[in-house]
Amino acid sequence: MDYKIVPFVKEDLQENGIIKGYGSTFGGKPDSYGDIIAYGAFAESIVKKGRGGMGISMLYQHDSTKPLGVWDTIQEDSRGLKMEGRLAMKTQLGMESYELMKLGALQGLSIGFDLPRDKTGKVDSNAYEIDEKSNTRLLKKINLWEVSPVTFAANTRARITGVKGFEDIKTEREMEKALRDSGLSKSEAVYLASLFKSGLRDSGSDIEVGNLLKTAKLTNESMKIDSALASLLNSLNSVNDMLK
Repeated sequence: MDYKIVPFVKEDLQENGIIKGYGSTFGGKPDSYGDIIAYGAFAESIVKKGRGGMGISMLYQHDSTKPLGVWDTIQEDSRGLKMEGRLAMKTQLGMESYELMKLGALQGLSIGFDLPRDKTGKVDSNAYEIDEKSNTRLLKKINLWEVSPVTFAANTRARITGVKGFEDIKTEREMEKALRDSGLSKSEAVYLASLFKSGLRDSGSDIEVGNLLKTAKLTNESMKIDSALASLLNSLNSVNDMLK
């Protein structure tokens, strides 16, 4: 599941626990993953009332064990996904969240979603468009699971955004970000992503990162690396173990 965050202001919070804001906005500049959400992307999810028709959940910090309230109104307007809901004010979590919102400790709304897949399990190609020149992805159809009040940290990538599934990676940039989210440094991720560049271009949506790691034959002997790159190899091996 991916997460994307949009800030909201204190005036959107009322004493009875009613909260208003935008769970997502349309257009504009790409987010940290290079994604832009198109108008109408949430339409089907709204009609179907979320996954399995069970409604779009309001969670605390995307934690499915901590329901925070309910969303009464979800609709798309020209700006984005407009939300209005109620915090569960008779619960400890609801009251605490209300106080945190008043203080500004919880400053954003963030959507939890995935992209629709076809019968083979691959992401539906009609759900997005990729602009190769700008290296951005336009999301046209989104399966919306939940919208959470969250901490709006300066480092949104580390604190809020989720790691994209490795099976969805199609570009060198996406590979770099996925590797960084897996614990590699920026320089390590950039270097490794460059090694996979041709494989990413040829594999498209069928890429299997585990196979790429094996094909690359990243050993001390084959790479002829010096001691300065030894830590890179160790980091890569850790990521490879995680993927297994």
